[in-house]
Amino acid sequence: MDLDNLTKEVQGRYHRLVDQGADPNEWAYAWRSEYNRGGFKAVDLLMEEVVAPGKCIGCAACVTICPVDVFDYKDEIPLDTRHNACVFCELCVDVCPVLRPTDRDMKDQIQLKEPVKDEGFGPYNYGVYARATDKATVDQGQDGGVCTALLLHGMKNGTIKAAVAGEEHADNPQMGSSMLQTSPEEVIKGARSRYTYQPNTLALVEAMKKDLSPLAVVGVPCQVNGVRQQQFSSIRLDVAEWYQDNISLVVGLLCSEAFTEEGIDWLAQDLDVPKKDIMNINIKGRVEIKLRDGREEVKSLKAFGKYARPACLYCMDYSADNADIALGGIGMDKWTFTIIRTEAGHKAFQALVKDGWVETKEFEEAPLGKDLVIRLSEYKRNRPLPALMPSLGERAEIGNLDPKNYYRGWEDGASAKNWRPLPPPPRKKKKILQTNDGEGK
Repeated sequence: MDLDNLTKEVQGRYHRLVDQGADPNEWAYAWRSEYNRGGFKAVDLLMEEVVAPGKCIGCAACVTICPVDVFDYKDEIPLDTRHNACVFCELCVDVCPVLRPTDRDMKDQIQLKEPVKDEGFGPYNYGVYARATDKATVDQGQDGGVCTALLLHGMKNGTIKAAVAGEEHADNPQMGSSMLQTSPEEVIKGARSRYTYQPNTLALVEAMKKDLSPLAVVGVPCQVNGVRQQQFSSIRLDVAEWYQDNISLVVGLLCSEAFTEEGIDWLAQDLDVPKKDIMNINIKGRVEIKLRDGREEVKSLKAFGKYARPACLYCMDYSADNADIALGGIGMDKWTFTIIRTEAGHKAFQALVKDGWVETKEFEEAPLGKDLVIRLSEYKRNRPLPALMPSLGERAEIGNLDPKNYYRGWEDGASAKNWRPLPPPPRKKKKILQTNDGEGK
């Protein structure tokens, strides 16, 4: 069988599994069945099933797992720039969170801390509101500054050699790039949330080339899932094994959706300031903005919401279910909603507590925060899997690219094949609990 026909056969097998209602955890059989027979040109499947339909979430897992550098990354999507370099390893499709859900044994692989409970925001052992005790960390970080404290503490004690995170652009602080942080100064430089999409995990390639470990990774849920599928891919090649052996802590940031740069342009125009003067954004049921001159402004979240990133529809994880620690600025002002999921997360967080780097409060002191995390998590969970969702073009045809409201009204248990695209919801006044969907640092 020639190469093109083999790729189409794998693609057809994938469609049959999806369309015939096979268990989603079996969908990966479509390509894994070829691995021991020499593989196939998986880059073609990835581009046709994920990138071309506009379903790519931009997590960059395919970019950073590729052993032969097939991909570039531009405008939040992979480009198969060196298409003919593909060596048929299949890793790019095996790590893609859009093509399939994570494997069932993921919970065992990441070593959840027992006893495990799931109250609607992913498996975890315990959770608290936390706040860094160092005032500089709190002031320079986002909300409670717990993420910054974790990285700084790990570097000080040698449990973290470097961190895959991000940094802001000097001329537009609300846009960011990936950054391999190897010093406390670089950690502080990358602090604070940016509500546009920032592909932190691109820095994994640099970390691997420099063989820096133990390594911490900070990212939003889609990036967390991409990293986990890289670490525990059933296709055992050196690059996947390096990530498994050397990433010691995965910190997830709670996230409903990110926003496009057009949203920052709108804010700058509306406030009549250059983009470089928008120093910080926080979302608490409204858009809270801090400007370079010290002024603080507030804008409507509904008005800003039209700039939500369409690709975020295809991410079904609000609460970073597969992270070691999940963090979000929700429920209690200037505190971090902190979820401890794994043994690694417990060890890192308790080291902070023991050394007095954080103070904590129980969820019961602000119970509505937990209720909101559950509601936001379940809303994203109760969508069809991305393979069963419409393409970006189909959504554009009905005039609804809003990732947060596209499936509003979706009923749990309904057949994914019977989904109906919904128009944008009617405008109505509604009291919204203050929330921030990304802790940042």
